[in-house]
Amino acid sequence: MRSIIHFDELNSTNEYARQHLEELDDFDVVTCDLQTKGQGQFERIWYSSNKNGGNIYASLILKPDDITHLNELTRYCALIGAKTIEKYGLNPTFKYPNDILVNGKKIAGILAKSEFFGQTFKGVVVGFGINLNLEKDELIKIDQPATSIFEETGKNVDKNEFLNLFLSNFKKDYLDFIKNGIKGEILC
Repeated sequence: MRSIIHFDELNSTNEYARQHLEELDDFDVVTCDLQTKGQGQFERIWYSSNKNGGNIYASLILKPDDITHLNELTRYCALIGAKTIEKYGLNPTFKYPNDILVNGKKIAGILAKSEFFGQTFKGVVVGFGINLNLEKDELIKIDQPATSIFEETGKNVDKNEFLNLFLSNFKKDYLDFIKNGIKGEILC
């Protein structure tokens, strides 16, 4: 069973999860309403807002015994994110290696960081930011074309409902993914 550890504000869910990896369990999730120093790939700033119902700023802790397909984890998470976004009537695409786009604009990003102590695998922290309810005046503050489910549909998204759906989708095929990677019959 997973625990969701929620904060009103954090510098970064990934940073918190990495600093507390030893005490966090497999499938624990760290979330917050607002990140003050959220980062994407190449340490790019991830814009954060809690207006209009908020967005997803979360990190999932994974501690699998088999790490054979660990290099495919970001892609697996992007597939799960896209599958979840599709439930809101949108048709996401991907920008390799870690972005989810809708109508050519970024709606989500995934950042996975593995933690080792010497040669010993300690776990992986999978951070994901998903623009649920950003409005146009906030989207233009982002340094690349971006969108949100709200911008695309005109409807607010309940972030707890979205997170629970994402986690349910993630867990459903996770054991198959760990065993076979994304070459199996996951999300074909």
